[in-house]
Amino acid sequence: MSTRTDLSKIPSISGNNGYSLRCPEVKINGHEAHCSYTVCQHTILAYKEKRLPATSFQSCAAAIAAGKCQALKMMVEEIRKGEQLYFIDMSALIKEVEEQNDHARTLTRKRNTMTINSLVKRTKKTESAKPETTSTDSLAPVTDVYAALIEEATKENT
Repeated sequence: MSTRTDLSKIPSISGNNGYSLRCPEVKINGHEAHCSYTVCQHTILAYKEKRLPATSFQSCAAAIAAGKCQALKMMVEEIRKGEQLYFIDMSALIKEVEEQNDHARTLTRKRNTMTINSLVKRTKKTESAKPETTSTDSLAPVTDVYAALIEEATKENT
């Protein structure tokens, strides 16, 4: 078995890299696959280091051996330039989505929208000498709440 490659020499090999590419060598249902560049890089290294199982990534192994692998060409280009050319920082995208979600949560509620509190009927508890058993009738308001929430969510999505 050959030695492992020094990953510090490969600029964009990272779990945070969200860059993906269409690969003409990998087909899914007859169409080009959309592949993660980082997965391609690790597949190339596993092939080079003879760690790639014979039954895994067979089309990738054939493309690498034939010199048709697009990701291999991209890796060579990055290594020669010594910089990330094919890199999308996923941590930045995740932060952006989280900020959008926070903003959406802070928007004021639309007037006349249904809330859980508006659906729950409050009643005073009365103390009885004998503890009551829970019947299925007592679950009806909860079911109505969920049905109303689902209906409200459906209205908002249409």
